[in-house]
Amino acid sequence: MSKLPLYLAHGAGAGHQSSDFLRAFADTLTQQHARPVVPVTFDYMKEQERTGKKRPPSKFVSLVPEFAAQIGTEKALIVAGKSMGGRVATQLSEQENVKAIVCLGFPFHPPGKPEKHRLAFLDAVSVPCLIIQGTRDPFGKPEWVNEQTLNEKIEVQWFEGADHDFKTLKKQKLSTDEVVNNISASIEAWLARHGLDY
Repeated sequence: MSKLPLYLAHGAGAGHQSSDFLRAFADTLTQQHARPVVPVTFDYMKEQERTGKKRPPSKFVSLVPEFAAQIGTEKALIVAGKSMGGRVATQLSEQENVKAIVCLGFPFHPPGKPEKHRLAFLDAVSVPCLIIQGTRDPFGKPEWVNEQTLNEKIEVQWFEGADHDFKTLKKQKLSTDEVVNNISASIEAWLARHGLDY
């Protein structure tokens, strides 16, 4: 029996074509963990990739139904996203076929502006949700995130030394593949704990 597919949305600035991290992550889940990964590309990014001209993301309220339309009638699945894509994914937990949410580098707040936080996006999450966050991520560092009261469905796992794009410190001597392998293994172990490793 094949595993639950993971529908993966990109971040605001880099789509699946231009993000080495997203490509490596999808390849690792597919090849090493036999988990199907379905790339979700928002319309504004399709246009950006077609023309080569940078475009700002569409309004957030339009991104949620865009993501929902792409998961369609799949019976059961996991929704995931990098940064903005993860924020969109958190708004899909009421869909009956969404069994879990995975966020890679959640944008808790704009860098340096914790007062403009986005915690409200996490309040209504009703399925297990894993956030993997770098300890150097300016969109939400441990000292701030750990002080917040999060919905009980949400678990935050910290990746030591990683920034928002999961680039680590040189002294850690970790390749992109090693980082992605660690993250993928953490996700699979988390899904297993929630009985979703199928």
